[in-house]
Order: sequence, then C-alpha cells, then structure tokens
Amino acid sequence: MLAAVLVSLAVPALAQGSSAPIDVIDVTGPLDAHGIRYVTDQIQEAPERGTQAIVLQIDAAAVVGRTAREDLDDLLMVVADPPVPVIAWVGDAPAVAFGGALEVALSAGHTVAAPGVEIGHRHPTVLGHGSNPDETRTVVDGPMDGLVDDVQATIGGLIVSLDGMTLPTSAGPVTLDTAVQTTDDGEVRMRVVPEVRFLEPGLWTRTLRLALRPEAVFFFLTIGLAFAAFEFYAIGPGVAAATASVPLLLAGYGLSQLPIGWGLFLVLFAMWLMTSDYQRGGFGVLSYLATVLLGIGGFFITDTRPALPPSGWAVVLTAVGVGLFYLVAMPTVARSRFTTQTIGRDHLIGRRGRAVTDLTGHGTVDVDGAVWEAVSHRESGIAAGDEVVVHGVQGLFLEVEPPEEG
Repeated sequence: MLAAVLVSLAVPALAQGSSAPIDVIDVTGPLDAHGIRYVTDQIQEAPERGTQAIVLQIDAAAVVGRTAREDLDDLLMVVADPPVPVIAWVGDAPAVAFGGALEVALSAGHTVAAPGVEIGHRHPTVLGHGSNPDETRTVVDGPMDGLVDDVQATIGGLIVSLDGMTLPTSAGPVTLDTAVQTTDDGEVRMRVVPEVRFLEPGLWTRTLRLALRPEAVFFFLTIGLAFAAFEFYAIGPGVAAATASVPLLLAGYGLSQLPIGWGLFLVLFAMWLMTSDYQRGGFGVLSYLATVLLGIGGFFITDTRPALPPSGWAVVLTAVGVGLFYLVAMPTVARSRFTTQTIGRDHLIGRRGRAVTDLTGHGTVDVDGAVWEAVSHRESGIAAGDEVVVHGVQGLFLEVEPPEEG
C-alpha cells in the first residue's frame, strides 16, 4: 500500500493507463536459494501474467547458502535474457546491493539506483565461496559508467522515466509504454502510468529469510537454548520446550546458510557456563563472565564481514537479555513451581541429614533417605559425611547449614 502511494505521489496527475501492467518484485536480502528461485520463477512466468516489464526492487547485502551458487547463475541468465524487459532498481535509500545482488542488478537491461544507496563488495558473489572479500563500496549520487544507468529517488519516478525506452528480451527489443500524454503545444497535460503490481515471496520464504542475518542467528540460538534450559529446570508441561523449538529451527537454518565463525563456539560455551552456574546455585561471577563472552561471541558468530556485519545494538541487547533471563526469570519461575503444595518440600525445613559431598557453596545431601541438591555458605565447612540441617528451600535447592552446637 505504501509503495502504491509513492507511485501516486511521483506522478503529477495520475490516471490508469491501458498499457500492460508492470510487476515490481521484492528482492530484499540476504538472498538464499528459496528467494533466488522465487525471483527466477516470477520473471519466467511474466508473459503468462500479461506483464509489460519487471522491476527488481533490490535491497540485499549478500547472497548466502551452500547451494545458492547454481540458483544464482540461473537467475543471472534469466535476467540477462528475459522474456519481458527487466529493470533493476536499488532503492529506496538507504538500500544496498552487494555481492551477488549487485551482479543481478548489473545483468538487467537497465540499472537504476536511488540517490544515497550503496553498491559494492562484488566478491564473493556468494558469501563463504570464492575469492577474498572485496572491501570497495560506493554511495550512488549520479549515473556511474558500467554500474548505474540512471538515478531515480522513487519507484514512481522510475516508471515514468521508462516511457519510450527500448530494452532487450529473448524475443527481441521491446519499447516500453508508460503512456505519457501531451497536448498539441507540447506541454504535459497528463501522465498515465500502467497498473503496478507488487510481488513478494510467500510466508515460508519470508520466515526463513528472518534467520539470514548474523544478529538474527545469534538471537534465535541463544533464546532457544535459554528456553530449553528453562524447561529442564522448571519441569513444566512442555510449553517452553515447544517454544524453544521454533527459534532453534530458525537458528539452525541460518547457520546452515551463513559461513560459520569462531564466535559460535564461544556462544555455546557461554550458554553452558551460565547454565552450569545456575545449577551451582544462582547467578554468580561465572554468569557475569558468561554474559560478556556471549556478547563477544555474538559479534563473530558468522564470518560475513564486510558485506554483512552483525548489528551491534542487537547483539548487546540479546546478550544482556539472556543474562537477565538467567538472573531473574529462571529462579523466579523455578521457585514458584517448586514451592507449590503439589511438590511440597517445605516439610523438609528443620529436618536433619548428611552431606553426600563436600559443600563449598554447592553439593548434595541425603535427607530422609533421598538425595537433594543443596547450597550453603562457602565458609560453612561442611564435608562429606557431616550432619546438616535444612534451613530453607531455594528454587531447586535445599539451603543447609551445620547443626548448632549444644
């Protein structure tokens, strides 16, 4: 709807033309094999839809995926020799066209960009494949030889500028008709544009596209693992586990498409460290360290620089959010669940038992013939075999101390 409004604003006096419609295809990225095949299919099916021309609206920082190279080659061939004229428009600002997305734009019969967009990073065309990364990127402020044929700020202005332009197709040159009508004295009386149809991939392709950025992979992976840990310790009905499966599946898809960086191992270690510290009795020094390591790992979870660096603020917010989840949400919910009457461990308060292991802050005790996880002050000096008294219940743990003398 917004794009349709922009078309109307770009044309001084808008009327519906009788010429064939123009299709605008959403080419936003990063692009994976699903997205590339969608664009290829839409171009090949254009004659069946009665399309006059296709505009590829490009805003893609990369082409990703271990199987994307072949699909990209197919798309480049179709764009270079299309059944109907194909125009590439990099826009609106601040859109980008890097790597394989730039190659698609340059293969079109007419390449246009909005002022202020960036193009560059031509190599590798598919991230993780080919030569060393090309660091070059350029801000478009006018036509550029061999790169940008024209500059148009809006898609409406682009469509009007196409009137009378002859572009190649597989069946021969085709002259476009965007129906600019004039009066006898040569003044513009009315500009009539054809119907403009905006096409985008289906829900499944758009959902998978959510996981194709480094910060998104980091978010889905950490949130999924945190919910899985929550389910394990809260011993719930399975809601958290089902919830965790969705972000973990998205994270898995993202990791299967993006080149993996060393930060992934740091992220997994940090999550293990934080969970281990919670198991030991709470959010301690190790958890604070794990939060820092988590943030560092998030910046290097994939090897997609310079074309596709992670969003710094998204990484930091995710790391802090996971830390707060372990600090506040995990103990609160676990405590509320285990202090219900159905679990009923309050009757253990005041009971005596024996330490199964040394308690240097955390260990296990035997109370009434059952072994429990327990916490105590590090200075309590409780050794394996010593007698203990239960003073309270803290979430999953019994709080124990040595019996008072006398």
